[in-house]
Amino acid sequence: MAIGQEPENHGFENVVDLDPLGYISAGEDCTTGTPGVFTAGDCRTKAVRQLTTAASDGAVAALAACSYIG
Repeated sequence: MAIGQEPENHGFENVVDLDPLGYISAGEDCTTGTPGVFTAGDCRTKAVRQLTTAASDGAVAALAACSYIG
């Protein structure tokens, strides 16, 4: 058993799509199906869940948000 392996995303289910396990559905560019909403870290769908990938996601999501804002 691992602590923190269940996402706490139910508060966002009316904003973004969640997969059957409760993770936020997002592409590798951290964009969701909701325009202007980005996600990063272990709350999103992805194969590897570690601190290093979550930090990388933060950078990717920030760049995507900057691009969206224009």
